[in-house]
Amino acid sequence: MSFLFLNFLTTSAQVKDTSNSKASLPSATVYFGYGAQLQQQSKTNLKNGTQIVVINNIALQPDINTMQITCPENVTILSFYHRLYSKPHPVFVKPVNQLQQDSLKKLQKSLNAFSNEYSINEDVLARINALIENNFTRPDKKDISSEELIKLTNFYTGQIKQIRQKLFELQQQKNEIVIQISQLTNRINEQQPQPEVSNEDYKTTGQLILQVMSKSTGSTDFEFSYFTRNAGWVPSYDIRVKTIDNSFKLVYKAMVSQSTGLNWQAVKLNLSTSNPNQGTTIPTLSPYFLQLYVPQLYANINEGYTSQNLSPTLSEVVVTADNNTLKRNLNNSISTVGDFMQLKESQLNTNFEIDLPYDIPSDGNAYAVTIKDEKIPATYQHFAVPKLDRDAFLMAQLSRWDSLSLLPGQANIIMDNIYLGKSFIDPNITTDTLNISLGRDKRIAVNRKMVKDYKSSGRGDNKTEIYTYEITIKNNKKQPVTMLIKDQIPISRTKEVEVTLTASDFTERNIETGQLSSQIQLQPGESKKIRFVYQIKYPKNKILQETR
Repeated sequence: MSFLFLNFLTTSAQVKDTSNSKASLPSATVYFGYGAQLQQQSKTNLKNGTQIVVINNIALQPDINTMQITCPENVTILSFYHRLYSKPHPVFVKPVNQLQQDSLKKLQKSLNAFSNEYSINEDVLARINALIENNFTRPDKKDISSEELIKLTNFYTGQIKQIRQKLFELQQQKNEIVIQISQLTNRINEQQPQPEVSNEDYKTTGQLILQVMSKSTGSTDFEFSYFTRNAGWVPSYDIRVKTIDNSFKLVYKAMVSQSTGLNWQAVKLNLSTSNPNQGTTIPTLSPYFLQLYVPQLYANINEGYTSQNLSPTLSEVVVTADNNTLKRNLNNSISTVGDFMQLKESQLNTNFEIDLPYDIPSDGNAYAVTIKDEKIPATYQHFAVPKLDRDAFLMAQLSRWDSLSLLPGQANIIMDNIYLGKSFIDPNITTDTLNISLGRDKRIAVNRKMVKDYKSSGRGDNKTEIYTYEITIKNNKKQPVTMLIKDQIPISRTKEVEVTLTASDFTERNIETGQLSSQIQLQPGESKKIRFVYQIKYPKNKILQETR
């Protein structure tokens, strides 16, 4: 497209005029993750006929394939392309002070003269040194009397002394002139300061070049939108809990960042939960095949004795398949928002339309934009897995979380206006209740130990091992608490190993995972114990191995 446009420019008889305009950015749709669709407007004066329109203030890296341009019916867009443009910095020409310039020239001339004389004396000194070396060190020199040698030595010594004194004086004069030139140059620069230039006016920007044909003369409005990857948002949450009334407030924020090259000023934001970068192609299933695994030893035997029709014994089954990653779409429903927020849901995503102007510089930094701030009904429960961690965790349970249009993100836990740490909200679950960990509660003591009545006995070809564990929980708070305790027993993957739960104070057991769980109530200062016993039976000549 740009090649056709350049060919068009060469035909100058067809191009009547070129107009320039600056685009504004009234709104932007920012996508979850990264990506944004910018909606821009521009107004320019057109003349009747074919012409060039240069629109400034465009993003540095737009996806030109997504460019959509709207104009009046009397204007036809013949072609367009995008380019980067940098306004050249002005060349500052300082005004000349003739008197100072003449003085500067005279000083420079004197400096050149002294430098030239200095070089001549250096050359004479070098010649004298060569002459002395030639007369006193030449192997075939004639005999010289002592009187002549003394006279010759005095002569050369006097010459060298005069020349070196001259070189010293010349160097002093050169230094004085260099100082005078430097002082005069500084005075000239101080009297003629260079005007300040704003880098903002000369930074690299994007331009949209249009080749249009207009049927009339007058002001024309252009609207265009395009996608760029240099922007995006991620969710961030503030969870505020008050222990007085057990209120639970969720502050839903969007951390918006952009480096499009445009400073967004008074822009209305539309935050979308969709991500165009994930693609829209439906995954397809490919056939997968089963084959028999043949060990290398038997394969060699089979190749060497094919005439005997030997066949190997089956040992394993190998499954090969093409794995396709399935991506889940977020199905969010509409909830009530503030006066300046509209929540719109389509078949594929949810959009938060904010009817407030925002300023977001093009610096890549994240700026917090509050989406919603509301109280949510929540129940609280303590949770402990003493096998992995001796601390008890306070957990908030939200039963109506599907109406919040949440996305995965970090949450700041603030209890009674005190920051406790960070948690993570993961709404990609299929349960009706969303559990959010609020942090560790040190006022609940949890201890797990193995009781020392461990027994190991053998009868016949098998061996039996018995394990007994005891968990102690004490509530050191002034309020009663509800506690969910979890532990586990091992699971056997072979018939030769038998695992049996012989005794347990836990109320629930998951046969498939081996997890044990029980919910207990603890009054202030109350302590309870939970005990469970299991046995493992396996062959004596085998060794147990724990795997994950």
